[in-house]
Amino acid sequence: MPTPAPCLGACNTAWRRAEHLRRTDKTPHDIPVCWGEPVHCNGCVARARRHLTELPELLVAVLLEPLHGTRGAPAATTNSAPTDTTPWPGQAARLLTDHIAGGLAEIAADVRRLRNLGEHPVREPGVREGEWIGRTIRLLEAHLDWLLQEHPLATESHESTRIDGVMVASVNPAAQIAAWHRSATRFTGRDKAPETKRFAPCKRCGGPWLAESRELRLVDDEPYIECQDPDCQALLTHAEYARYVKDLAAQEATRLRAPLPADGAPEKPAA
Repeated sequence: MPTPAPCLGACNTAWRRAEHLRRTDKTPHDIPVCWGEPVHCNGCVARARRHLTELPELLVAVLLEPLHGTRGAPAATTNSAPTDTTPWPGQAARLLTDHIAGGLAEIAADVRRLRNLGEHPVREPGVREGEWIGRTIRLLEAHLDWLLQEHPLATESHESTRIDGVMVASVNPAAQIAAWHRSATRFTGRDKAPETKRFAPCKRCGGPWLAESRELRLVDDEPYIECQDPDCQALLTHAEYARYVKDLAAQEATRLRAPLPADGAPEKPAA
């Protein structure tokens, strides 16, 4: 029986960051690991399936964005060329749709080739784009378990890598599906949080970058609180954050109760 390995998906992002800090800074943590079955866990497979089923409607919304959206008109300056650099209406939506549809077609071609399903044109002549995308996604849904557990690239990291100074996105099928869904969601403005909470300074770096994560696995039905500074990326559960804020409040109360010196200036803490 093969030794279980941690799931490569987003469910373990918090665990991977905590493990990195444990190895580099000896920072202990109690974040649980989610095991793959055998590569991705059931939760990540279910998430990928949900993302696939939502993509057709999202792509329709992307193409409708130039007609009904609120994206601003492209700005031109006196130094910009009037014709060769100004995007045409709907260009961003068209490029994003082509990017996602092309990626879906590439993975579908992998499925047909590696599973011996026979030759099939990438896009049949005369088939409307929406119908073609729907057929492609249904094929991927039918073979999703194989894609996330047995595809040759299923064991690749979900993280982007830097090659010759250029960031290259992951080719793991699960990571690609998540990235396409995230791009379409952001393009249509559906990722906007209804309310922004204010947090205390980061416990690790001191910067004002703490925010609730919408991409990491929930703990007790509550999101992790993570530092958005890419050089820090500290993670706190809500319970850990509550204790941290309580300690900050106690320190502030102690400071306010400290007696003032004769000149009226606050005493400096002892070195």
